[in-house]
Order: sequence, then C-alpha cells, then structure tokens
Amino acid sequence: MKKGQVQCISDEILNKLSLKNRYKFLNYNLMSYLEPKHFNLLKEAEKFFRNFEKKHDINHTEDFYDWIPEVGKAGFITRVHKFDNLGLDFETYGMTAEFMRVLAMDFFDPQFAMGAGATVLAVNPLMLHHENEEIRLRALKELVTGEKIGCICITEPERGSDAVHMLTTCDEQPDGSFIVNGEKIYQTNGPKA
Repeated sequence: MKKGQVQCISDEILNKLSLKNRYKFLNYNLMSYLEPKHFNLLKEAEKFFRNFEKKHDINHTEDFYDWIPEVGKAGFITRVHKFDNLGLDFETYGMTAEFMRVLAMDFFDPQFAMGAGATVLAVNPLMLHHENEEIRLRALKELVTGEKIGCICITEPERGSDAVHMLTTCDEQPDGSFIVNGEKIYQTNGPKA
C-alpha cells in the first residue's frame, strides 16, 4: 500500500532505491569526511534499521509510533548527550553523532525521523533544566529510551512558532497532574504522546 496517491518514480527505479543502496550512496559520500567513531555509529545505526526493516517486514505504511520503543531501546532516539546520569552512557554522542543518527533514521523513514525529532525537542529542555528532580529524570529516561513519545505544541494563533513568547500555560495540580491551558494550531505527536 502506498502512502500517497501519486507515484513520481517508476517501479524499476524505486526497486533500485532499496535501503541498502541508499545507505551505500550515503556512506560513499561521507566516509572520507567523518572520524572513525562517527562513521562507525552511522554504520551501526544503518545496520539496526536494515535489520529492523527486514525483521518486521516494513513497507512504510505502518504506524511508525509502534517502532519507537525498539528504536529507543537500541539507543537511536537521540545521541546529543551521553546520558550517563540516566545510566545509559552512550559512547558516541554529540552533534556529529546526532547528525549520523538522524541521517540513518531519515534514510530509513523520513516521517518517522520527524516524529522522533519531536521527542528530541522534548528531551533537550529536560536535559538542560532537570535540576536532578526525580520526575524530570524519569521523564527524560522514558523519552530517550523510547518508553514514551515526546510532543511539541509551539504554534499559536496570531503568534506563530515563537517558543519564547507563548501564551499557553502549564500548571501543576495538587494531585501531581498538570493542566495545559492555551490554544495551538499545530502539534507534533500529540495524539500518541
């Protein structure tokens, strides 16, 4: 089953655009530019996604949210930080490592990469502002490991996507839950998060 109604590429060419061939093209173009640790992370992520595609017989019409727990468990939701404070201790991390992870994921499935990207956007504030509070550290680990899905709701009517001057508020309730008050135009991962 196709994702869209229009197919712009012939079946003959489409068949040659296997994940293995797409990764081969990527690797030929990056191998001379990357440090070995970053190239190895890219190949590790590519191997994971090739095996994942084969293991689950992925045809890219599935609900990609079902993939998040396994991808998170493998350590491919984010590599921006080492996350040693969460007991994860990612060996290769940082912006270059994150870019390699994103490339491998994006070549596998661009929609999935966008959905996972919203989780990464939810991870970063927790990573930088957790103040060692147990609830924030728990939420951070759940997002990084794929146990939970992150959501972003930035764009507001007549304000745009200004994340600094949002009118929406989030207030903690006596029972520990939170009430979000505001109006959003777009959200990413909201129905699943």
